Amino acid sequence: MSQDFAKTRKTANKSSKKKPARSATRPASTENKPWSWFYSGLFTGILLSVIAYFLPAQLRPDQGASNNIAVNPGEQTTEESGTDLDFYEYLPQAEVVVNVVPVEIAESALQEEVDPVTYFLQAGSFLDPNDANELRARLILMNLETRIQDTNLRGRTWYRVQAGPFVGRNSVDTAQNTLIENNIDPIRLIIPSQ
Repeated sequence: MSQDFAKTRKTANKSSKKKPARSATRPASTENKPWSWFYSGLFTGILLSVIAYFLPAQLRPDQGASNNIAVNPGEQTTEESGTDLDFYEYLPQAEVVVNVVPVEIAESALQEEVDPVTYFLQAGSFLDPNDANELRARLILMNLETRIQDTNLRGRTWYRVQAGPFVGRNSVDTAQNTLIENNIDPIRLIIPSQ
């Protein structure tokens, strides 16, 4: 049989030495009362006010700033003359001359009108027609004309969602920026005009 000698020693030590009971001796009141904080703050405020009152005039910030201002004798300040504002009379008489420069049409804009190119932006291609319809609805909410084109590839039907047609480079760039801002990465398709 095994015996736990550690427990026997502790019990032997406890029985031989008995410690006297400690009495509860605490100071009567060591709590911080709210009134003591109030009076200490009040005393500090009064002390700082008295010190600020007896400061020399050179150390006071409001007195030192007014001594540094120099007034020319020929000039009148607004305090002396009152509110004498001349711009109420001057502004109606003032005339602004604007140079109007005619805007010249860039050559690239003329080329777009002469030889327009039709663009489409392909926003996505899906195997499920429901996914294609969801993307088409998002594009319609962005005020873009859309269509879904069915294409057979390797025995599967793909549904391509395309925005357009756009005539000219400026209109397709605007639509492409709109799609990119809405986290859609489009592919630009070019269809030459006939």
